[in-house]
Amino acid sequence: MVNQLRYPEKITQKECENCSNWDNLENIKIDNWEEVATCNLKSNQRPSDIHISNFNFNIPKEVKITFINVELDYSREYLFDPISVDAPILKINDDLYKKADVEATPFQLTRIVKFNMEDHEITPEDINSEDFGISIIFPKNNSENEGNLNFDYIRVNIEYDIPHFILSTDEGKFDFPDENNPLEKAIGDEFKYTMYFRNSNGVSKEKQEVKIYVPEGIEVEKFYFNSSKLNDNAKDVEDEFDIENMIWYPSVRGLGISRMRIVFKCTSEGSKVISSYNRYAGHSAMFHVNVHPKEFKSELSEFEKAIEDDSWIAQMEDTQEFKSIVQDTVIKIDDVSMEFDIPQEKIDTIKEYFIKSVKRELKPKKHFNALSDVSFEIKRGERVGIIGFNGAGKSTLLKVLAGVLKPTTGSTVINGNIAPLLELGAGFDHNYSGRENIFLNGAILGYSKAFLESKYDEIVEFSELEEFIDIPIKNYSSGMVAKLGFAVATIVDPEILILDEILSVGDVRFQKKSGDKIRSMISSGITVLLVSHSTAKIKELCNRAIWLDKGKLVMDGDVDEVCEAYIEASKEASDDELKDLELV
Repeated sequence: MVNQLRYPEKITQKECENCSNWDNLENIKIDNWEEVATCNLKSNQRPSDIHISNFNFNIPKEVKITFINVELDYSREYLFDPISVDAPILKINDDLYKKADVEATPFQLTRIVKFNMEDHEITPEDINSEDFGISIIFPKNNSENEGNLNFDYIRVNIEYDIPHFILSTDEGKFDFPDENNPLEKAIGDEFKYTMYFRNSNGVSKEKQEVKIYVPEGIEVEKFYFNSSKLNDNAKDVEDEFDIENMIWYPSVRGLGISRMRIVFKCTSEGSKVISSYNRYAGHSAMFHVNVHPKEFKSELSEFEKAIEDDSWIAQMEDTQEFKSIVQDTVIKIDDVSMEFDIPQEKIDTIKEYFIKSVKRELKPKKHFNALSDVSFEIKRGERVGIIGFNGAGKSTLLKVLAGVLKPTTGSTVINGNIAPLLELGAGFDHNYSGRENIFLNGAILGYSKAFLESKYDEIVEFSELEEFIDIPIKNYSSGMVAKLGFAVATIVDPEILILDEILSVGDVRFQKKSGDKIRSMISSGITVLLVSHSTAKIKELCNRAIWLDKGKLVMDGDVDEVCEAYIEASKEASDDELKDLELV
């Protein structure tokens, strides 16, 4: 589920008999308790109806609207003889009505009115239109007293499901032919290449394309299909293959999976790479083959033996196991908030603190909300970029996901092992040697001692610190510390990769090495979360983006659409918010 949050651009009020008009109505466009709209009400008098519109939503046309959430904050004056105004009724496009849950109280707090769109037909085009609007109708003041009704802000949060597809090959099988472990074949040999295309939430019923990139010297000998569906959308639809343009059209039209296997024949020597691509799912893992002269005696690899023995041709049943395959949520964030207490003064000693405390001179700490009620889900294999101006809460979010920070409120569910590349070497003890810090930092990352011992030589070799591994790292340069931290953090094959502006570390040679390592991990089909100041880098590596602003989720969806809206909003941002950002 993704969402877009917008404040209205246009606000009007409708005068009526025995109604009182609002003053400073434009103030409800912003969330600022010091600037509110007010309406003075006498007994049995009600406020004018408010109508809001022009939200400038840009919801993709292929999504399914699930909820329209109206968030608003209204209150009455704190008086001994207050007015009494019941909760308002909210009306969407004169069609949907719902009453808020709470009457006007003297306290400012956010009320959320949720419209479930499951049984209502409303399209993205309807919501993107300037005609989409919401009316707020307050009842009359039931008290004999006169006083003010205040309205702080109103905003609309649209929740929707986007089409979610996963394109994979057999990269999960042992001995998969990647760059470091290609198939070794001779001219005339054949090999099998399998693709799995999953529609994991059934939102899209549209025909999809999977483009297969095949180099010269590799030819199609034969191909066959197998599909399993969990609905009736494609019972009579067959898979298609445009062999001339190498495009596969999977038969799945709703929730389900289609599979295609191609038998390729090697016709010329050289290193060959095969891959596939779908505009929603992105690229599959790269499939590497080295083709030798005819005289070369090739043998079946362990990978080929595994796929010879698999049972993929058998139809999968409509089982819970299958549903879990196509709807595999690896990260779920539910109403997460992160608050920090910030001191307003510097106190250097316990004595100074005690004296100020006794004299009651301590200044109260300020509360800072780094994240506010953030919710989203990430499916297996998605590559998600986190964008936002400086201070938006991006790094804080990644630290919550990595388990470095525990959220103040809300919950996080992580299904899979994580490689968090945040602050490399942050858990190192600088009085310990590099050898000791491998085990210390590895333990912090959740690796067992036995595992670290089995990977020790590999870590040292990759870090290029063999000569310095028994020296305390307080004598290391910052680049050497980063090398060691990177080698420890990436020693596993993670299911979830978390990156905070770290795409390469160390000297120029090691930067290429570490950058290649990260790109190899990304291309293997794992789930990726990336924070970057560069929208170009986000577009290059991600297929989805989440936009945070001042700790709140503003927009979540297709990477190009979110980045476009983010760049447009940057035109009104301050210099501090834009410092070091690369908006392209």
